[in-house]
Amino acid sequence: MIHAIAAITMLAQQCAPEIATEAVVPLVVTESGGDDLAININKGPRVRAASIADGAALVRRYMAAGYTVDVGLAQVNSANFARLGVTVEQAFDPCTNLRLASSILRAGYGLAIQHYTGLDAISATYSLYNTGTLTRGFHNGYVGRVWSAASGMGTIQTPPPIPGSASAPTATPASAKQGIAEASWVVGQIDPSAVQVFK
Repeated sequence: MIHAIAAITMLAQQCAPEIATEAVVPLVVTESGGDDLAININKGPRVRAASIADGAALVRRYMAAGYTVDVGLAQVNSANFARLGVTVEQAFDPCTNLRLASSILRAGYGLAIQHYTGLDAISATYSLYNTGTLTRGFHNGYVGRVWSAASGMGTIQTPPPIPGSASAPTATPASAKQGIAEASWVVGQIDPSAVQVFK
């Protein structure tokens, strides 16, 4: 099923409440376009499964051949399945998939904040999610695509500069005015208490 942004937002609020929807929904839109049966065989084709059973069989076939495979709404990589304790079939479940993405993003953010602050740390987190490195996602265009999706949804006014790009500021700390705008995004109002985008 291909989910509309409103449905992805509701799923994210229910299944991945540890991360603000403003952070995870643009990632899902970028990764799968909201398609919970989307499959990306790394160094291979992108396909759409007809069903979870068909998708699981395809994923297992490619994994057995030595490929890693990205699965579901948030395109969770198969290298994470055993570590996160899920089967291939479970990874296709939209709620489980978002929960897995939340776990991966929170771990990535924990590493990113050791090197970056504010929106730069979130950019580095997106890079880690896509490439496994803090910076490769800046150069392959992935981080820019996620921020463009966020901008297109009205989550942010304009995409932030990518760290290390010609348009990025030379210092990570933002001006006071920009810091206030970032803070309202980094801390989302998920429930009555303020919750950081990534814990």
